[in-house]
Amino acid sequence: MKPEELIQKYIQGTLNTAEQVQFDALLKNDLDFAQKVTEYENVHVAIKANEKSDLKSHLQQLEASQSKTDISKKPFYKNIRLAIAVVLLLLFGLIGNYIIQQATMNETLYTTYFEPYPNALQPVTRGPSDGMLLTDATRAYEAKNYEEAIKTFDIIQAGHDNPNTEISFYKAMSLLNLGKEKAALNILRTIKDRKTRFTPQIYWYGALIHIKLDENEKALKALKYLDTLETTYKTNERNILKSKLE
Repeated sequence: MKPEELIQKYIQGTLNTAEQVQFDALLKNDLDFAQKVTEYENVHVAIKANEKSDLKSHLQQLEASQSKTDISKKPFYKNIRLAIAVVLLLLFGLIGNYIIQQATMNETLYTTYFEPYPNALQPVTRGPSDGMLLTDATRAYEAKNYEEAIKTFDIIQAGHDNPNTEISFYKAMSLLNLGKEKAALNILRTIKDRKTRFTPQIYWYGALIHIKLDENEKALKALKYLDTLETTYKTNERNILKSKLE
């Protein structure tokens, strides 16, 4: 299918499974395609905004007509009130549809760019027992047994006044893989200012969570902060997301 046809079907919400796979692949790997998607989305939003403006104008005209009408003419007055009610329903319907479309777009972006972060922990922490536990935790993480990984990470961290930043990061990643975005974000917030090799990843996954939660301004702020770190981590993906959020 041609890229333009894919984009039109995406805007209409009519992509089938195979087309969605093709769309997601192009969105992730083809910057020109991603920019076209953004352009189509902007046009679509503009059209919706224009429709809402037209409805608002029509509503104002109806209200003006009502004020000039003798209220004693009950049948006509009732028709005016009915017309206003219909216009209000249409207006709120458009607003609701826009909100749904925005949420759908954010969900698509999150699904497209989220991928589990691989294990990069070394089985050495504060002592031999911690090292053995960390080995168990990382094995559970790699096996996608995230609940078990979290339990073991918590055991390692218990009793320490200064929790290990890298273990905290992987606990957040485990929560994120379980669909517990807010809990993961809370951990990332507590460690984002600590010195760690995972700082770019902390802000990247934080941005994705904000997108999932429809907090686009916060997501954009996190992505822009990544630029100040002068890291090459997810450079292309960051640029695409910023173009969609700005």
